[in-house]
Amino acid sequence: MNLFIKIFMFLIPISLIQSQDCKSKIIVETDIVPVNILINDSLVSEASLFQTELADGIYRIVVMENVDRLDAKMFVDSIELKNCEEKKLIYKNQEKVYLDSSPQDAYVFSGDSLLGNTPLFVPKNLNELKLTKPQFEDKVIFKNQLTDNSVVNLNFIGNHKEESFFYSTTFQILAGTAIALGVASAYYKLKADDAFEEYQFTGIKDKLDETNDYDVVSGVTFSVLQINFGYILYRFLTE
Repeated sequence: MNLFIKIFMFLIPISLIQSQDCKSKIIVETDIVPVNILINDSLVSEASLFQTELADGIYRIVVMENVDRLDAKMFVDSIELKNCEEKKLIYKNQEKVYLDSSPQDAYVFSGDSLLGNTPLFVPKNLNELKLTKPQFEDKVIFKNQLTDNSVVNLNFIGNHKEESFFYSTTFQILAGTAIALGVASAYYKLKADDAFEEYQFTGIKDKLDETNDYDVVSGVTFSVLQINFGYILYRFLTE
């Protein structure tokens, strides 16, 4: 076999192995200080200039100011590496805008990263933000919609809770009526007892009639009191 062919056949596998083993290279540069640089949510550097080699694939890059406050500077990016290429990523500090929502205290996400709760300052360079709040419809805000002092109105999709019966005017009226009926029932019952005692002592028939009248009034007011209390108890058990 020709010597040249033998050398060529020997070199082909070596070149294939080298092409399979090669990695892509990224360089990250930022003017944020102090800074944390994360790749796929793993901290890889705290330097403003960082470079590393990675296998081909898709990577999530987060460059964030290493401070403990809600308006910390942050860049979130996604890159695809292939064919053993080299990429330089530059993240410069840019102007931030004030973002608010109605109602407030909505979660603000950039991708999967929580930036904070409204109101807060967000970087202008973010392509897309998502606002979420329990019982409200999610709202997506795009880069061209971000203006200073933006207020995002969130649509309520939850269930409107009715006013508690115990804080309603109806309950206050029923409670007041129950007290009045209780007092009236006790009062007329005492009057009936007094009239009956006087009838027993004097034997005057009018006092017996008076006793019966007081008993009727006391019985009626007590019956209405029971109905009143029964309705209050029913509302308590069904609320």
